[in-house]
Amino acid sequence: MTHPFASSPTPAVDQDPYFFLSYARVPSTEEARRGEHPDQDLVDFHRELCRHVMQLTDHDGSEPPGFLDRRMGVGADWERNLKEALATCRVFVPVYTKRYFSREWCGKEWDAFARRQELHHRTRPYTVNAIVPVLWLSPAHLELPPVAEAVQYTHPDLGQPYLKMGLYGLREAGYALQYRRAVWGIAQTIVKVAQQARLEPCDIGLFDGLRNVFEGVP
Repeated sequence: MTHPFASSPTPAVDQDPYFFLSYARVPSTEEARRGEHPDQDLVDFHRELCRHVMQLTDHDGSEPPGFLDRRMGVGADWERNLKEALATCRVFVPVYTKRYFSREWCGKEWDAFARRQELHHRTRPYTVNAIVPVLWLSPAHLELPPVAEAVQYTHPDLGQPYLKMGLYGLREAGYALQYRRAVWGIAQTIVKVAQQARLEPCDIGLFDGLRNVFEGVP
């Protein structure tokens, strides 16, 4: 007979990253090198997203629930670590900036995740798209390549100010409440999509010969 107060085995928790934040680094100017890191706003955004995802899931926090490449230590195998994160993350979160679509490696990250989704969809053809774009700038400042145009980003529940100005615009213009609302909405979308897509991990060999899917974008 089992004692009513006996401890039961703790179920295993899948700790694959909930999201992979794909972004283009802002080059440091001489002035920036003497002050705050030029990507600090994006680092803050990543931190807030991770905090919300921790609240919305049972992630144990042993690693951040969202992958950000600048967290890798000195001497790390940069490309392999990126590929391993892309092979296991549940949702791909590209941060839309003008610079993003002109960077070769950003296009290759997109290609890697697209390959993984295509492989997954061969056996689960009705799975939702696990790409959740983030507007960092107003759409007026962006020129989307065809692969990005095909992905929905105008989620009305994130608020019209977000759709008009983007996260960076909201933050810089002092719209703190609207900014927080949008970040919270993005976190909820990430978790919802992760649960619906149930994207299977893949071998990083799938990512051999990645190409820049943004090539040709001015």
